[in-house]
Amino acid sequence: MMQWKKTMWAAGAVLAMTGAAWAQDKPFAGVELKMLGIGDTSVTRVAPIVGEFEQATGIKVHIDQLPYPGLIDKIIVEASSDSPTYQLLWVDSPWVGMLGEAGALEDLTSRAKRDAAEIGLDDIIPIQLQENTWQGKLLAFPASGMVWSTNYRKDLFENPEEAAAFKAKYGYDLAPAKTWAQYRDIAEFFTRKKGEKLAGEVLDKDFYGTAQAYSRVQGAITHDYFPIMRAFGGDYWDPKTGLCAMTGEPHIKAAEFMKSLIPFNPPDYLGLMWDLRTGYMERGEDAISSYWSVRTVRLTNPAEAKVAEKGLVVGYAPSPTVDGNPQPTYTGALSFAINSKATDKEKEAAWVFIKWATSEKLMRRFAEEGQGVSQFRKSILSDPALQAKYPYYKVLLESQKNARRRIFHPFYQAVEENFGVELSKYMAGETATAKEALETACNAVNSQLSIFPVEQRLRWINDVPAEVLAK
Repeated sequence: MMQWKKTMWAAGAVLAMTGAAWAQDKPFAGVELKMLGIGDTSVTRVAPIVGEFEQATGIKVHIDQLPYPGLIDKIIVEASSDSPTYQLLWVDSPWVGMLGEAGALEDLTSRAKRDAAEIGLDDIIPIQLQENTWQGKLLAFPASGMVWSTNYRKDLFENPEEAAAFKAKYGYDLAPAKTWAQYRDIAEFFTRKKGEKLAGEVLDKDFYGTAQAYSRVQGAITHDYFPIMRAFGGDYWDPKTGLCAMTGEPHIKAAEFMKSLIPFNPPDYLGLMWDLRTGYMERGEDAISSYWSVRTVRLTNPAEAKVAEKGLVVGYAPSPTVDGNPQPTYTGALSFAINSKATDKEKEAAWVFIKWATSEKLMRRFAEEGQGVSQFRKSILSDPALQAKYPYYKVLLESQKNARRRIFHPFYQAVEENFGVELSKYMAGETATAKEALETACNAVNSQLSIFPVEQRLRWINDVPAEVLAK
Protein backbone atom coordinates (compact mmCIF):
# COMPACT_ATOMS: atom_id res chain seq x y z
CA MET A 1 0.00 0.00 0.00
CA MET A 2 2.80 2.40 0.90
CA GLN A 3 4.52 1.68 -2.41
CA TRP A 4 1.23 2.41 -4.23
CA LYS A 5 0.89 5.75 -2.44
CA LYS A 6 4.47 6.72 -3.24
CA THR A 7 3.93 5.79 -6.88
CA MET A 8 0.75 7.87 -7.11
CA TRP A 9 2.30 10.94 -5.47
CA ALA A 10 5.25 10.69 -7.83
CA ALA A 11 2.88 10.41 -10.75
CA GLY A 12 1.02 13.46 -9.46
CA ALA A 13 4.22 15.51 -9.39
CA VAL A 14 4.97 14.54 -12.98
CA LEU A 15 1.45 15.42 -14.07
CA ALA A 16 1.68 18.84 -12.45
CA MET A 17 4.89 19.56 -14.37
CA THR A 18 3.77 18.26 -17.72
CA GLY A 19 0.34 19.89 -17.81
CA ALA A 20 -1.62 17.95 -20.44
CA ALA A 21 0.52 14.84 -20.20
CA TRP A 22 -2.13 13.04 -18.19
CA ALA A 23 -4.56 13.45 -21.09
CA GLN A 24 -2.18 11.53 -23.34
CA ASP A 25 -0.96 8.81 -20.99
CA LYS A 26 -4.33 8.27 -19.23
CA PRO A 27 -2.89 6.58 -16.11
CA PHE A 28 -6.41 6.20 -14.70
CA ALA A 29 -8.03 4.80 -17.84
CA GLY A 30 -10.82 2.41 -16.93
CA VAL A 31 -11.47 3.90 -13.47
CA GLU A 32 -15.17 4.53 -12.83
CA LEU A 33 -16.39 7.12 -10.35
CA LYS A 34 -19.83 8.07 -9.09
CA MET A 35 -20.74 11.46 -7.68
CA LEU A 36 -23.50 12.04 -5.17
CA GLY A 37 -24.67 15.43 -6.41
CA ILE A 38 -27.55 17.85 -6.58
CA GLY A 39 -29.32 19.95 -9.21
CA ASP A 40 -27.21 23.02 -8.46
CA THR A 41 -25.48 24.92 -11.27
CA SER A 42 -22.10 23.66 -10.05
CA VAL A 43 -23.36 20.20 -11.08
CA THR A 44 -25.84 20.87 -13.87
CA ARG A 45 -23.22 22.70 -15.95
CA VAL A 46 -20.67 19.89 -15.62
CA ALA A 47 -22.91 16.82 -15.84
CA PRO A 48 -23.74 17.11 -19.58
CA ILE A 49 -20.08 17.27 -20.61
CA VAL A 50 -18.49 14.56 -18.44
CA GLY A 51 -18.00 12.63 -21.68
CA GLU A 52 -15.31 15.14 -22.62
CA PHE A 53 -13.50 14.35 -19.39
CA GLU A 54 -13.73 10.62 -20.01
CA GLN A 55 -12.39 11.04 -23.54
CA ALA A 56 -9.42 13.04 -22.26
CA THR A 57 -8.58 10.90 -19.23
CA GLY A 58 -10.23 7.53 -19.61
CA ILE A 59 -12.01 8.11 -16.28
CA LYS A 60 -15.74 7.53 -16.44
CA VAL A 61 -17.84 9.71 -14.11
CA HIS A 62 -21.53 9.19 -13.44
CA ILE A 63 -23.35 11.97 -11.54
CA ASP A 64 -26.56 11.35 -9.60
CA GLN A 65 -28.55 14.50 -8.81
CA LEU A 66 -30.63 14.17 -5.64
CA PRO A 67 -32.83 16.76 -3.86
CA TYR A 68 -31.11 18.94 -1.25
CA PRO A 69 -33.36 17.82 1.65
CA GLY A 70 -31.91 14.61 3.01
CA LEU A 71 -28.70 14.76 0.96
CA ILE A 72 -26.47 15.21 3.99
CA ASP A 73 -27.97 12.07 5.54
CA LYS A 74 -27.16 10.14 2.37
CA ILE A 75 -23.58 11.42 2.47
CA ILE A 76 -23.21 10.30 6.09
CA VAL A 77 -24.37 6.81 5.15
CA GLU A 78 -21.91 6.73 2.24
CA ALA A 79 -19.04 7.91 4.40
CA SER A 80 -19.79 5.18 6.93
CA SER A 81 -19.56 2.38 4.40
CA ASP A 82 -16.33 0.45 3.82
CA SER A 83 -17.48 -0.09 0.22
CA PRO A 84 -19.10 3.22 -0.74
CA THR A 85 -21.15 3.61 -3.89
CA TYR A 86 -20.00 7.21 -4.34
CA GLN A 87 -16.38 8.34 -4.42
CA LEU A 88 -17.17 12.00 -5.24
CA LEU A 89 -19.47 14.04 -3.01
CA TRP A 90 -21.20 17.40 -3.54
CA VAL A 91 -20.87 19.30 -0.27
CA ASP A 92 -22.51 22.44 1.09
CA SER A 93 -19.85 24.25 3.13
CA PRO A 94 -21.71 24.22 6.50
CA TRP A 95 -21.48 20.43 6.39
CA VAL A 96 -17.69 20.46 6.35
CA GLY A 97 -17.42 20.66 10.16
CA MET A 98 -19.74 17.71 10.70
CA LEU A 99 -18.17 15.59 7.97
CA GLY A 100 -14.66 16.71 8.91
CA GLU A 101 -15.06 15.78 12.56
CA ALA A 102 -16.32 12.37 11.45
CA GLY A 103 -13.35 11.84 9.12
CA ALA A 104 -15.69 11.38 6.17
CA LEU A 105 -13.81 13.56 3.67
CA GLU A 106 -10.34 13.17 2.22
CA ASP A 107 -7.89 15.92 3.20
CA LEU A 108 -7.03 17.77 -0.03
CA THR A 109 -4.40 20.07 1.49
CA SER A 110 -1.32 18.26 0.17
CA ARG A 111 -2.80 17.80 -3.28
CA ALA A 112 -3.84 21.46 -3.52
CA LYS A 113 -0.38 22.62 -2.47
CA ARG A 114 1.32 20.20 -4.85
CA ASP A 115 -0.84 21.31 -7.78
CA ALA A 116 -1.14 24.98 -6.80
CA ALA A 117 0.01 26.31 -10.16
CA GLU A 118 -2.12 23.90 -12.15
CA ILE A 119 -5.32 24.66 -10.24
CA GLY A 120 -4.62 28.40 -9.99
CA LEU A 121 -4.78 28.38 -6.20
CA ASP A 122 -3.96 32.11 -6.00
CA ASP A 123 -6.83 32.83 -8.39
CA ILE A 124 -9.45 31.53 -5.97
CA ILE A 125 -11.08 34.01 -3.60
CA PRO A 126 -9.59 33.11 -0.19
CA ILE A 127 -12.89 32.92 1.70
CA GLN A 128 -14.03 30.21 -0.73
CA LEU A 129 -11.11 28.03 0.35
CA GLN A 130 -11.67 28.86 4.02
CA GLU A 131 -15.32 27.85 3.66
CA ASN A 132 -14.15 24.34 2.80
CA THR A 133 -11.80 23.79 5.74
CA TRP A 134 -12.14 22.10 9.07
CA GLN A 135 -9.44 22.75 11.66
CA GLY A 136 -7.29 24.23 8.89
CA LYS A 137 -7.53 21.22 6.57
CA LEU A 138 -9.00 21.63 3.08
CA LEU A 139 -11.71 18.98 2.87
CA ALA A 140 -13.56 20.12 -0.25
CA PHE A 141 -12.80 22.27 -3.28
CA PRO A 142 -15.06 25.16 -4.37
CA ALA A 143 -17.12 24.49 -7.47
CA SER A 144 -19.48 27.41 -6.91
CA GLY A 145 -18.74 30.34 -4.63
CA MET A 146 -21.68 32.27 -3.26
CA VAL A 147 -22.71 35.30 -1.29
CA TRP A 148 -26.03 36.43 0.11
CA SER A 149 -27.06 39.36 -2.07
CA THR A 150 -30.11 41.29 -3.26
CA ASN A 151 -31.82 41.06 -6.63
CA TYR A 152 -34.35 43.71 -7.64
CA ARG A 153 -36.45 44.67 -10.64
CA LYS A 154 -34.30 47.47 -12.00
CA ASP A 155 -36.85 48.30 -14.69
CA LEU A 156 -39.43 49.06 -11.98
CA PHE A 157 -36.98 51.08 -9.89
CA GLU A 158 -36.15 53.24 -12.92
CA ASN A 159 -39.78 53.80 -13.91
CA PRO A 160 -40.40 57.57 -13.43
CA GLU A 161 -43.97 57.14 -12.12
CA GLU A 162 -43.00 54.48 -9.61
CA ALA A 163 -39.93 56.44 -8.48
CA ALA A 164 -41.98 59.61 -7.94
CA ALA A 165 -44.71 57.77 -6.06
CA PHE A 166 -42.17 56.06 -3.81
CA LYS A 167 -40.45 59.32 -2.89
CA ALA A 168 -43.77 60.99 -2.20
CA LYS A 169 -44.72 58.21 0.20
CA TYR A 170 -41.41 57.52 1.98
CA GLY A 171 -39.52 60.78 1.59
CA TYR A 172 -36.37 59.40 -0.07
CA ASP A 173 -35.31 58.22 -3.52
CA LEU A 174 -36.15 54.74 -4.73
CA ALA A 175 -32.87 52.82 -4.96
CA PRO A 176 -31.45 49.42 -4.02
CA ALA A 177 -31.89 48.98 -0.28
CA LYS A 178 -28.83 49.72 1.82
CA THR A 179 -30.68 49.07 5.08
CA TRP A 180 -33.23 46.45 6.04
CA ALA A 181 -35.69 49.24 6.87
CA GLN A 182 -35.44 50.45 3.28
CA TYR A 183 -35.85 46.88 2.10
CA ARG A 184 -39.14 46.66 3.99
CA ASP A 185 -40.35 50.00 2.54
CA ILE A 186 -39.61 48.78 -0.98
CA ALA A 187 -41.39 45.47 -0.38
CA GLU A 188 -44.41 47.27 1.02
CA PHE A 189 -44.53 49.80 -1.81
CA PHE A 190 -44.45 47.28 -4.64
CA THR A 191 -47.01 44.87 -3.19
CA ARG A 192 -50.00 45.20 -5.55
CA LYS A 193 -53.30 43.41 -6.13
CA LYS A 194 -54.69 42.12 -9.39
CA GLY A 195 -56.33 45.03 -11.26
CA GLU A 196 -53.95 47.64 -9.80
CA LYS A 197 -51.30 49.30 -11.93
CA LEU A 198 -47.57 48.55 -11.94
CA ALA A 199 -45.31 50.71 -14.11
CA GLY A 200 -48.40 51.91 -16.00
CA GLU A 201 -49.74 48.41 -16.75
CA VAL A 202 -52.84 46.85 -15.21
CA LEU A 203 -51.89 43.66 -13.38
CA ASP A 204 -53.66 40.45 -14.38
CA LYS A 205 -52.56 38.80 -11.10
CA ASP A 206 -51.15 39.80 -7.74
CA PHE A 207 -47.61 41.19 -7.61
CA TYR A 208 -45.46 40.72 -4.51
CA GLY A 209 -43.02 43.10 -2.89
CA THR A 210 -40.68 40.27 -1.97
CA ALA A 211 -40.44 36.51 -1.64
CA GLN A 212 -38.41 35.09 1.23
CA ALA A 213 -37.98 31.52 2.49
CA TYR A 214 -40.12 30.71 5.51
CA SER A 215 -40.25 26.93 5.06
CA ARG A 216 -39.06 24.77 7.93
CA VAL A 217 -38.03 21.97 5.54
CA GLN A 218 -34.28 21.31 5.90
CA GLY A 219 -34.05 24.62 7.72
CA ALA A 220 -34.71 26.72 4.61
CA ILE A 221 -35.89 29.62 6.76
CA THR A 222 -32.54 29.71 8.57
CA HIS A 223 -30.79 30.61 5.32
CA ASP A 224 -32.82 33.84 5.28
CA TYR A 225 -32.72 34.45 9.01
CA PHE A 226 -28.98 34.11 9.61
CA PRO A 227 -27.80 36.94 7.29
CA ILE A 228 -30.46 39.23 8.80
CA MET A 229 -29.45 38.14 12.29
CA ARG A 230 -25.81 38.94 11.57
CA ALA A 231 -26.78 42.32 10.15
CA PHE A 232 -28.53 43.12 13.43
CA GLY A 233 -25.30 42.28 15.29
CA GLY A 234 -26.03 38.73 16.37
CA ASP A 235 -23.80 35.66 16.22
CA TYR A 236 -24.19 31.92 16.64
CA TRP A 237 -22.06 30.93 19.62
CA ASP A 238 -21.01 32.13 23.04
CA PRO A 239 -17.22 32.63 22.72
CA LYS A 240 -16.71 31.66 26.38
CA THR A 241 -18.73 28.45 26.48
CA GLY A 242 -19.10 27.34 22.86
CA LEU A 243 -22.85 27.00 23.41
CA CYS A 244 -25.67 28.40 21.28
CA ALA A 245 -26.15 32.12 21.96
CA MET A 246 -28.92 33.03 19.52
CA THR A 247 -31.37 34.39 22.10
CA GLY A 248 -30.19 37.99 22.55
CA GLU A 249 -31.73 41.28 21.49
CA PRO A 250 -30.14 41.28 17.99
CA HIS A 251 -31.49 37.78 17.36
CA ILE A 252 -34.98 38.71 18.53
CA LYS A 253 -35.06 41.91 16.47
CA ALA A 254 -33.94 40.01 13.38
CA ALA A 255 -36.74 37.44 13.77
CA GLU A 256 -39.30 40.18 14.36
CA PHE A 257 -38.10 42.03 11.28
CA MET A 258 -38.37 38.91 9.16
CA LYS A 259 -41.93 38.43 10.36
CA SER A 260 -42.73 42.03 9.41
CA LEU A 261 -42.06 41.11 5.75
CA ILE A 262 -44.81 38.47 5.64
CA PRO A 263 -47.59 40.82 4.41
CA PHE A 264 -45.54 41.54 1.29
CA ASN A 265 -44.86 37.87 0.48
CA PRO A 266 -46.87 35.38 -1.59
CA PRO A 267 -49.66 33.63 0.35
CA ASP A 268 -47.74 30.34 0.25
CA TYR A 269 -44.83 31.90 2.17
CA LEU A 270 -44.66 29.09 4.76
CA GLY A 271 -43.89 26.63 1.99
CA LEU A 272 -41.26 28.72 0.22
CA MET A 273 -37.92 26.98 -0.03
CA TRP A 274 -34.91 28.05 -2.08
CA ASP A 275 -36.04 27.27 -5.61
CA LEU A 276 -39.69 28.09 -4.93
CA ARG A 277 -38.97 31.54 -3.54
CA THR A 278 -36.36 32.43 -6.19
CA GLY A 279 -38.87 31.41 -8.84
CA TYR A 280 -40.85 34.58 -8.17
CA MET A 281 -37.93 36.79 -9.21
CA GLU A 282 -37.10 34.49 -12.11
CA ARG A 283 -40.67 34.87 -13.40
CA GLY A 284 -40.73 38.62 -12.75
CA GLU A 285 -43.42 38.32 -10.06
CA ASP A 286 -41.77 40.20 -7.19
CA ALA A 287 -39.84 43.44 -6.81
CA ILE A 288 -36.95 42.61 -4.50
CA SER A 289 -35.54 39.48 -2.93
CA SER A 290 -32.37 38.51 -1.10
CA TYR A 291 -30.93 35.05 -1.59
CA TRP A 292 -27.85 33.03 -2.53
CA SER A 293 -26.01 34.05 -5.69
CA VAL A 294 -26.08 30.43 -6.92
CA ARG A 295 -29.65 31.15 -8.01
CA THR A 296 -28.92 34.70 -9.12
CA VAL A 297 -26.93 33.29 -12.06
CA ARG A 298 -30.17 32.03 -13.59
CA LEU A 299 -31.57 35.55 -14.01
CA THR A 300 -29.52 36.29 -17.13
CA ASN A 301 -30.37 32.99 -18.83
CA PRO A 302 -33.61 33.03 -20.91
CA ALA A 303 -33.78 29.24 -20.69
CA GLU A 304 -34.00 29.42 -16.91
CA ALA A 305 -35.68 32.73 -16.12
CA LYS A 306 -38.71 34.42 -17.66
CA VAL A 307 -37.34 37.85 -16.72
CA ALA A 308 -34.51 37.35 -19.18
CA GLU A 309 -36.84 35.92 -21.81
CA LYS A 310 -39.26 38.85 -21.42
CA GLY A 311 -36.47 41.44 -21.49
CA LEU A 312 -37.18 42.64 -17.94
CA VAL A 313 -34.13 44.10 -16.22
CA VAL A 314 -32.84 42.77 -12.92
CA GLY A 315 -30.41 44.73 -10.77
CA TYR A 316 -27.96 43.36 -8.23
CA ALA A 317 -26.77 44.81 -4.92
CA PRO A 318 -25.04 43.73 -1.71
CA SER A 319 -27.22 42.47 1.11
CA PRO A 320 -28.59 45.30 3.31
CA THR A 321 -27.33 46.10 6.79
CA VAL A 322 -29.03 47.76 9.75
CA ASP A 323 -27.32 51.14 9.46
CA GLY A 324 -26.28 51.09 5.80
CA ASN A 325 -22.59 50.75 6.57
CA PRO A 326 -20.66 47.83 5.05
CA GLN A 327 -20.34 44.66 7.07
CA PRO A 328 -18.73 41.26 6.47
CA THR A 329 -20.55 39.38 3.74
CA TYR A 330 -22.55 36.26 4.53
CA THR A 331 -20.79 33.77 2.29
CA GLY A 332 -20.76 30.10 1.40
CA ALA A 333 -19.42 27.52 -1.03
CA LEU A 334 -20.87 24.58 -2.91
CA SER A 335 -18.05 22.17 -3.43
CA PHE A 336 -16.71 18.83 -4.58
CA ALA A 337 -15.13 16.45 -2.09
CA ILE A 338 -13.65 12.96 -2.06
CA ASN A 339 -15.06 10.17 0.08
CA SER A 340 -12.34 9.16 2.54
CA LYS A 341 -13.48 5.52 2.17
CA ALA A 342 -12.69 5.42 -1.56
CA THR A 343 -9.68 3.40 -2.68
CA ASP A 344 -6.35 5.17 -3.18
CA LYS A 345 -6.61 4.90 -6.95
CA GLU A 346 -10.19 6.23 -6.90
CA LYS A 347 -9.10 9.17 -4.75
CA GLU A 348 -6.38 10.17 -7.20
CA ALA A 349 -8.78 9.82 -10.14
CA ALA A 350 -11.38 11.85 -8.25
CA TRP A 351 -8.83 14.62 -7.70
CA VAL A 352 -8.13 14.69 -11.44
CA PHE A 353 -11.85 15.17 -12.00
CA ILE A 354 -12.13 17.94 -9.40
CA LYS A 355 -9.23 19.82 -11.00
CA TRP A 356 -10.93 19.60 -14.38
CA ALA A 357 -14.46 20.43 -13.19
CA THR A 358 -13.36 23.52 -11.23
CA SER A 359 -10.64 24.74 -13.60
CA GLU A 360 -10.37 28.32 -14.78
CA LYS A 361 -10.68 27.06 -18.34
CA LEU A 362 -14.02 25.35 -17.72
CA MET A 363 -15.39 28.14 -15.51
CA ARG A 364 -14.54 30.70 -18.18
CA ARG A 365 -16.11 28.51 -20.85
CA PHE A 366 -19.38 28.37 -18.90
CA ALA A 367 -19.34 32.15 -18.48
CA GLU A 368 -18.64 32.83 -22.15
CA GLU A 369 -21.32 30.38 -23.27
CA GLY A 370 -23.94 32.05 -21.09
CA GLN A 371 -24.17 29.20 -18.60
CA GLY A 372 -23.81 31.18 -15.41
CA VAL A 373 -22.04 29.68 -12.41
CA SER A 374 -21.65 31.58 -9.16
CA GLN A 375 -17.96 32.11 -9.78
CA PHE A 376 -15.16 31.81 -7.23
CA ARG A 377 -12.19 32.84 -9.40
CA LYS A 378 -10.88 36.41 -9.26
CA SER A 379 -9.72 36.42 -12.88
CA ILE A 380 -13.23 35.67 -14.14
CA LEU A 381 -15.15 37.93 -11.77
CA SER A 382 -12.84 40.86 -12.58
CA ASP A 383 -12.96 40.40 -16.38
CA PRO A 384 -14.51 43.64 -17.80
CA ALA A 385 -16.22 41.84 -20.68
CA LEU A 386 -17.76 39.27 -18.37
CA GLN A 387 -18.78 41.94 -15.86
CA ALA A 388 -20.69 43.67 -18.65
CA LYS A 389 -22.38 40.37 -19.50
CA TYR A 390 -23.06 39.46 -15.88
CA PRO A 391 -23.49 42.64 -13.78
CA TYR A 392 -23.73 40.60 -10.58
CA TYR A 393 -20.05 39.64 -10.99
CA LYS A 394 -19.06 43.01 -9.49
CA VAL A 395 -21.21 42.34 -6.42
CA LEU A 396 -19.77 38.86 -6.07
CA LEU A 397 -16.20 40.12 -6.30
CA GLU A 398 -16.42 43.26 -4.19
CA SER A 399 -18.53 41.85 -1.39
CA GLN A 400 -16.15 38.94 -0.77
CA LYS A 401 -13.22 41.25 -0.14
CA ASN A 402 -14.72 41.82 3.30
CA ALA A 403 -16.13 38.36 3.86
CA ARG A 404 -16.86 36.28 6.90
CA ARG A 405 -17.46 32.57 6.86
CA ARG A 406 -20.97 31.42 7.71
CA ILE A 407 -21.80 28.77 10.27
CA PHE A 408 -19.46 25.76 10.38
CA HIS A 409 -19.93 23.22 13.13
CA PRO A 410 -20.30 19.49 13.71
CA PHE A 411 -23.80 20.23 15.05
CA TYR A 412 -24.86 22.40 12.14
CA GLN A 413 -27.64 19.97 11.26
CA ALA A 414 -29.10 20.28 14.76
CA VAL A 415 -28.98 24.08 14.48
CA GLU A 416 -30.65 24.08 11.07
CA GLU A 417 -33.38 21.64 12.09
CA ASN A 418 -34.28 23.21 15.44
CA PHE A 419 -34.16 26.82 14.30
CA GLY A 420 -35.94 25.90 11.09
CA VAL A 421 -38.88 24.46 13.00
CA GLU A 422 -39.09 27.06 15.74
CA LEU A 423 -38.67 30.12 13.51
CA SER A 424 -41.26 28.80 11.08
CA LYS A 425 -43.71 28.22 13.97
CA TYR A 426 -43.17 31.81 15.08
CA MET A 427 -43.77 33.13 11.57
CA ALA A 428 -46.98 31.07 11.38
CA GLY A 429 -48.22 32.43 14.70
CA GLU A 430 -47.92 29.06 16.45
CA THR A 431 -45.40 30.54 18.89
CA ALA A 432 -46.28 33.83 20.57
CA THR A 433 -42.92 35.59 20.59
CA ALA A 434 -39.57 35.50 18.81
CA LYS A 435 -37.84 35.19 22.17
CA GLU A 436 -39.77 32.02 22.99
CA ALA A 437 -39.03 30.48 19.58
CA LEU A 438 -35.31 31.26 19.76
CA GLU A 439 -34.93 30.03 23.33
CA THR A 440 -36.67 26.75 22.49
CA ALA A 441 -34.36 26.19 19.52
CA CYS A 442 -31.22 27.19 21.39
CA ASN A 443 -32.05 25.00 24.38
CA ALA A 444 -32.56 22.02 22.08
CA VAL A 445 -29.14 22.56 20.51
CA ASN A 446 -27.44 23.10 23.86
CA SER A 447 -28.98 19.94 25.29
CA GLN A 448 -26.80 18.08 22.79
CA LEU A 449 -23.72 20.27 23.09
CA SER A 450 -23.60 20.41 26.89
CA ILE A 451 -22.40 16.80 27.22
CA PHE A 452 -19.10 17.75 25.56
CA PRO A 453 -16.18 19.42 27.40
CA VAL A 454 -15.83 23.18 27.09
CA GLU A 455 -12.45 22.74 25.39
CA GLN A 456 -14.01 20.67 22.66
CA ARG A 457 -16.90 23.08 22.14
CA LEU A 458 -14.46 26.00 21.85
CA ARG A 459 -12.38 24.08 19.33
CA TRP A 460 -15.48 23.56 17.23
CA ILE A 461 -16.22 27.29 16.98
CA ASN A 462 -12.60 28.29 16.29
CA ASP A 463 -12.12 28.95 12.58
CA VAL A 464 -8.51 27.82 12.09
CA PRO A 465 -6.97 29.49 9.00
CA ALA A 466 -6.68 27.20 5.99
CA GLU A 467 -3.20 25.77 5.58
CA VAL A 468 -3.43 26.19 1.80
CA LEU A 469 -3.64 29.97 2.30
CA ALA A 470 -0.42 30.15 4.31
CA LYS A 471 2.44 31.84 2.46
